Amino acid sequence: MDHFGQFLGRHGHDVTVLAHPLDNYAGRRTQLTQEGTVLRSVRRWQLGLLNLLLDLVLSCAAVPRRGVDVVVAANNFDALSALVAKHVLRKQVPRICYFAADYSEDRFGAGSRLSRIYDRVERIVLRHATLVVSNTRRAAAQRRRLGLDETRSIVVPNGVRLPDPQFTPKHIDKSAFVYVGSVTREHGLYELLEVMAPLIRRLVILGVGDDLDRVVGLCQSRRIEHEVLGRRGHDDVLDYLRDFGGIGLAPYNLTSRWTYYCSPLKVNEYVACGVPVFMSAVPEVADLVISDRLGAVFGDLDLAELRGRLDALDTVDFHRRAERFYHQYGEETLYARIPLTGELPSPPPE
Repeated sequence: MDHFGQFLGRHGHDVTVLAHPLDNYAGRRTQLTQEGTVLRSVRRWQLGLLNLLLDLVLSCAAVPRRGVDVVVAANNFDALSALVAKHVLRKQVPRICYFAADYSEDRFGAGSRLSRIYDRVERIVLRHATLVVSNTRRAAAQRRRLGLDETRSIVVPNGVRLPDPQFTPKHIDKSAFVYVGSVTREHGLYELLEVMAPLIRRLVILGVGDDLDRVVGLCQSRRIEHEVLGRRGHDDVLDYLRDFGGIGLAPYNLTSRWTYYCSPLKVNEYVACGVPVFMSAVPEVADLVISDRLGAVFGDLDLAELRGRLDALDTVDFHRRAERFYHQYGEETLYARIPLTGELPSPPPE
């Protein structure tokens, strides 16, 4: 969503952003900004479900009575706030774009009160938003099952924007690996490394998370040469990947259902930076990785299968495939497809 807001700003739109804290509200702030200038800041506290109500109040207050062409909402509760501002408070909001992106069944745990609220709000927003943007065909199909009219649905994967695009030949070492992102149990890095340790000469981790210590302990016990660079700025990560001569790991599993529906940005960034991806078959993008020879995809965590997939990985002239991929899946190409004004899109293909 941040990337889409920046895209709109680059293309001459006046963009005002209201950002609420995610999950943990303690000591954080809701901020209203315009072109980097903070217009309003409200300190938040950990208030449980009351935070959702306060989010709604602050979001409705942030929508001007007139002068807004489109409200773009990053989640279903923000989209609900825009609907309340329009239909209850009678503010002039011609269009509401639910930039839905990821979808997750039982997002807050099966049968939990928050998950029931999330599902109910999702159904309301899908029926009333002007346009709904999903980042995978799977997410769009599930939303249509929940009541979304396909004429108001468009699929736009997460786009890549490189600060300094360079597509030059480089040697790809199939025994050198890099992992970018959160190091959590649901991302499955530990389980993958545990099986493929004999295939790894060197591992670099750019990220932090609650499973990092366990991953580092495994590397030490299995004598895997490793380097933990921690959390880095986004552009720094892209610069590192551009110069990295190895393979990017993306071991998504089905512990959390969101992985089935996700459009993982790091997979796209690996490829755009000339790093073939080695990923599980769970996310939808795995089909593209196979068809366009952008890396290798594995199913079961079996050493023989992993070895075979890596051995078959074609790295010759990978920079050419990376360049072609970037032109197709860069932000400028993908986000230009979102019709915030004018006619709505044609129904998405099945």
